[in-house]
Amino acid sequence: MKLFLPCTLVLAAIGSSAYADIPTLGGPMSHMLVTLFQNEIFITFESPSMATVEMQDNAGTFTGNPSVLNDLGYNAQFGWLANGFISVPPSSGIFVRTSSISEHLSVFEQGSYDEIMGTNTSPDIWQWDGTMIHNWYATQVHGTHHASYEVFVGDLSGNPLDGFTSGFIDLNFIYGPDLSDRIGSITGSIGAVPTPGALSVLALGAIIGGRRRR
Repeated sequence: MKLFLPCTLVLAAIGSSAYADIPTLGGPMSHMLVTLFQNEIFITFESPSMATVEMQDNAGTFTGNPSVLNDLGYNAQFGWLANGFISVPPSSGIFVRTSSISEHLSVFEQGSYDEIMGTNTSPDIWQWDGTMIHNWYATQVHGTHHASYEVFVGDLSGNPLDGFTSGFIDLNFIYGPDLSDRIGSITGSIGAVPTPGALSVLALGAIIGGRRRR
């Protein structure tokens, strides 16, 4: 079985930002290049500087399948891309297993927007078909998030095949400022403690004001 991925992206589901009700990637594509060489999988970023991406806000404007992203920070810049031809044995394929992922990070499949990669009750193993795919990552929690993956050759049930070595990759996300350390803080405003110099000025103003009132 041979898998090959063209270098073009034709995805109406990740369309132009000209339509407010269609999700956009969030920035330039960050491809994860998958290579199978001598029965070992290697995964590298096409642009190493793009191993971390920023999530964008959505105020709830999507309808239909994309509505799962409503009111969440989301991003789809990361895309799986075959680095040339990949040949695997008959009745086998390339699978991605979630090794670890941030607690509040969800993953939805491109196109269908189905929950994948361990989101809610979905399996933590997902079969990649060899085409360029930009899945959706989303969260409602501000701060930093990550997802770590193992990519392997397996049978059609998702069991790793003997004689093949897995590849690994880490994805990182930033969603606005992390405000978690402010939760539970005292509400209202508390003025800064005046410096000694400021106290002298305040005292002088009080004396002058008192003299004027006499």
